[in-house]
Amino acid sequence: ALPMTPQKHKHETLRTLVDLTEAAASKQPTVMLYEDAHWADPSSLEALDLLIDRVRNIPLLIVLTHRPEFQSNWGSHGHVTGLNLSKLTRAQSSAIVSKLANGKVFPGELLEQILAKTDGVPLYVEELTKSILESGELKDAGDHYDYAGTARSVTIPATLRDSLTARLDRSPAAKEIAQIGAAIGREFSYKLIAAVAPHTQTALDSALNQLTESGLAFRRGATPEATYTFKHALVQDAAYDSLLKTRRQALHAKIARVLEEHYPTTKDTEPELLAHHLTAAGEIQTAIGYWQKAGQLALKRLALNEAISHLNQGMELIGTLPPSPERDRKELDLRTLLGAAWLALKGWGAPEVWTSFHPGLGLAKSLGRREALVPILYGLWANGETQGRVAEALAWVNETLATAEASRDRDLLIVGHWTACVTYFWLGDFNQSCLHGDRVLALYDEEKHHYLADIMNIDPKTGAGIYLSLGAWILGYQDRAVKVSDAKDVHARRRGHPFDLGYALTVGGQVWEFRCEREPLLARVEEAERLGRAHNLPIISEVLAQIIKGLAWQRAGRLAEGIPQLRGAMEKWNANGALLWMPYLRAALAECLALSGDIESGLNLIEESLTQIARPGWEEHSHLAEVLRLKGWMLQQQGKLAVAEENYLASLDVAREQQAKSWELRTSTSLARLWQSQGMRKEAQDLLAPVYGWFTEGFGTKDLIEAKVLIDELAQ
Repeated sequence: ALPMTPQKHKHETLRTLVDLTEAAASKQPTVMLYEDAHWADPSSLEALDLLIDRVRNIPLLIVLTHRPEFQSNWGSHGHVTGLNLSKLTRAQSSAIVSKLANGKVFPGELLEQILAKTDGVPLYVEELTKSILESGELKDAGDHYDYAGTARSVTIPATLRDSLTARLDRSPAAKEIAQIGAAIGREFSYKLIAAVAPHTQTALDSALNQLTESGLAFRRGATPEATYTFKHALVQDAAYDSLLKTRRQALHAKIARVLEEHYPTTKDTEPELLAHHLTAAGEIQTAIGYWQKAGQLALKRLALNEAISHLNQGMELIGTLPPSPERDRKELDLRTLLGAAWLALKGWGAPEVWTSFHPGLGLAKSLGRREALVPILYGLWANGETQGRVAEALAWVNETLATAEASRDRDLLIVGHWTACVTYFWLGDFNQSCLHGDRVLALYDEEKHHYLADIMNIDPKTGAGIYLSLGAWILGYQDRAVKVSDAKDVHARRRGHPFDLGYALTVGGQVWEFRCEREPLLARVEEAERLGRAHNLPIISEVLAQIIKGLAWQRAGRLAEGIPQLRGAMEKWNANGALLWMPYLRAALAECLALSGDIESGLNLIEESLTQIARPGWEEHSHLAEVLRLKGWMLQQQGKLAVAEENYLASLDVAREQQAKSWELRTSTSLARLWQSQGMRKEAQDLLAPVYGWFTEGFGTKDLIEAKVLIDELAQ
């Protein structure tokens, strides 16, 4: 076993495939052809994305064909050229007919009908010509063909499907084998069809030879290792559609049995294959189990699109079952996995997280499945919280805690206290947040609760440490905040979960942003970027790390870089429904804009933040005092001193109510400067000195240094 995460393992597998291709192409100029890219699975398309990006530097020509409706981002590359292939001209279609007829000329009227009917579609031209040649309705007249009867006796299939069906019908033995092969798939092996088909080896070999000689299928390799592929998906469809429903179901059931008996590893390596055949066979109960297993396997490999597809197919089958506890159990298992897959693919705020988990909550309760409540209640809480609906998310916190207390489930209790710690922080109740964070640390056992990070990507002890450190800073314990943050990092490193550590370094790195200490903040950002990219965790490296980097550049005064950095990172954060944290991030961007001279745009952003904070059910008050302070500061820059003072005083009211001493110190310093400029030196000193005097630590930080300097000035 390789010591790497599923994300890293998948990324390295795809990278290795590209490396092998590059190595081969570097030996000599090479061409690779990919046909029908619109049928590719998501992971194959990821590999193609990597290869197409790499191809600009190696002697490799890649040719891809796909239908017009297929969407990709390949066209944005400067080294990729798109060519629209129009229909064949009449001359080109005539050339295909002539080649298939070995240069012999068709009757003029018949050729005209072929050209008109096929309308320049290459496959249709080819198949219709072959169908007519095989029909026996023409006779060889040396250098041309004549009608065997009358012109009216020639039957021209109305569609391409009819043409393919007519060709299959002329060879019953080949048709039956084509039908069995079509049930297996676009490609089938000799060994598998031999095990499924009720034929002697001689009859099977003869039928397969007829099928390949007709050009409807191609063979690769020699018997018994040969593999057969239908010439086109439409050939497979024509053969499959000619089967009666009962015959189809029987075939799929037999294929599934053969796979289970002769290829026992299939259930572990390709459960989706068995799931497909069992679904088509109407064996719904068994098929659902295999779709679940396929989803689990894909989720473990971080093939998230495939996981969601497999699990959704299982969900569709669930809808066909009559109500029963067993049905509910299967649905719950599928929904739990589906919610986890959407969380990993789109993030906490994605609407699909809610639609997957919420129906599962009632199922888990009715079935008494306490173990399912941990991911479900966490997912529902995280979904609402991340969307910015903080006050509403408190209901999920309370339900988690009540359920944990009633069931005496320690794991659920830890998750409940952790979510409470986070939610109360964002609501601005920092003392309550710290009480719940302390409960997490008291309940947590590293051996027993190690697995929780595998379910939620974040270890509760790490998560509690993040918000305990941020809460400690806001409450005025600036050095204690650093100690708690460092302890949280030590735990995250020991836990060894890449996402958990990346989260600790980014969201948990904010304590250094609060302290205005950019160097330790940037060091954590750089580590998080490396970690996220090494383990293919874009939400860490490309979103959270980029947000923190923007804040660090702001603290460093690098406004020209910080403004676009913050804007871009915030857009990525919002892309999948995340609005939590935005009041503070907008305020930080507003400060950058104001410092660069665009105060009006900064004030507009501040108003957006205040509107979100005031929204019923949202109520993200954690940074409200700072947002109001920044509004007052910007108004002061515009000379609107009375309104500025009003906002400073409002900020102080919020900070005092929250016992947020660090926010109170900042606002008191700003307001004291305003009063100093108005000659109100005593009032300014009476305001600031008591707040500064409350502090017992953090005297080396920027906020306390600036406050002390101002107090000394006012005392002169």
